[in-house]
Amino acid sequence: MKKSAVFLILSFVLLGFFACQLAIPKAIEIIGTPSARFAEEVAVGKMFVDLLKDAISEKDDLTMIPCTNEKIDIVTYLIHATLLDQLFDMEDPDNPKLPPDLGGDFNESHIGVMLHEDKTLIDGTNPKDYMVIPFSELGSFLPGFKFYHGGSVNKKGEEDKDGIYETKLYFSGSKILDDAKLEIEIFEINVDDDGNITYEEPALFSEKDVPVSDDESDFKKWKVGEETDGYEYKYDGESCPSGGFPIDVEMNGKDLAVSYRVYFSAGTTVPLDHFQDGNIKVEVVVWLPFKFIAIDENAALSFPPGSFFSSEDDLFGREEPDSDSLIADIIESISVDVKFHNNPFMGADLIISSNGGIEIHNLIENEWLSFTITDDNMKVINDPDNWPFIPEIQIRYAEGQTLAFPNVFNAIEFAFKAKVRYRIDL
Repeated sequence: MKKSAVFLILSFVLLGFFACQLAIPKAIEIIGTPSARFAEEVAVGKMFVDLLKDAISEKDDLTMIPCTNEKIDIVTYLIHATLLDQLFDMEDPDNPKLPPDLGGDFNESHIGVMLHEDKTLIDGTNPKDYMVIPFSELGSFLPGFKFYHGGSVNKKGEEDKDGIYETKLYFSGSKILDDAKLEIEIFEINVDDDGNITYEEPALFSEKDVPVSDDESDFKKWKVGEETDGYEYKYDGESCPSGGFPIDVEMNGKDLAVSYRVYFSAGTTVPLDHFQDGNIKVEVVVWLPFKFIAIDENAALSFPPGSFFSSEDDLFGREEPDSDSLIADIIESISVDVKFHNNPFMGADLIISSNGGIEIHNLIENEWLSFTITDDNMKVINDPDNWPFIPEIQIRYAEGQTLAFPNVFNAIEFAFKAKVRYRIDL
């Protein structure tokens, strides 16, 4: 209903009433503080988890697997990728001879080959063959954060191991791996404005002459469902799968490139029966709890657009900068409270911002997110130059503070209170 129509109806009703009292007022002023409180469950945690999942799993060769163990309180995923799955052939098992390009000699018993120099079995050192673990998209949702990797100590003097990520390589499929060694490097990826890619030196992680053991990740056992409907994956362990070669590398919001080589070192004697037909497989598994630590003063979490308010329209319904809005005209201030179950934002700073330099701060000290749009804020909001008013919600963290997404993280109650004052001249 248009503002003018509202005024007209009110005027007739009020005039009729006061005419009966033989006194007609010159104006009517409405003052009060109406409020509303209602329960509604909004899966805010799922919004963030979905954004983080989408950011990490943008590559088709990565599989993100939810960890469903009830003892795990923090949202946790396994990231799995197969770097290599290659058939290894021996030319003629009944007439053994030196495999091509090995450049060695038969030993005295004629059942093995002694190598004169290092020989590469699996080569993943060309940049086009690097395995990329994409974390850079996280920066748009969690600027100023990196994945938490322990190091803090609780009041009992014990190291806090909650939410520590872990990365492992698994090799499997052939006995020939028992004779091989691993060389691995992990680089941060830098991309300039023109899309050119470089790999930051020195490597974040570098190891050589690492023994390789035949050790699968059991990836196939995590399948759920029927092939005809498309498999899903779930993992019920309490920690990263056992076995594998652990890699201690920092995950700080940049894409990571994995360069690796499986080789025989000079002087190695490889038994001929190890060259039997087999499948050589290399896998990467990342145990990834969604726990982060702020690494600078600008660390912040931004709520997805439309979490609580419309992400497209002015909050007070104004279609144009000069549009009339009865709501905006009568409201002097607004208080909004959102109650969370299992609030992960304790100790952080809630910031509401919009056009016109509006920035409202509130320290989060309990299970509520609370903020007030003051009288002065409303004056700025009502300025046509600051239209539209679309609140952006951000949680700012001090350097060193941690943020963990609990498995259950929902908004469960909303409360609104408005201070209203409006005068109608009759």
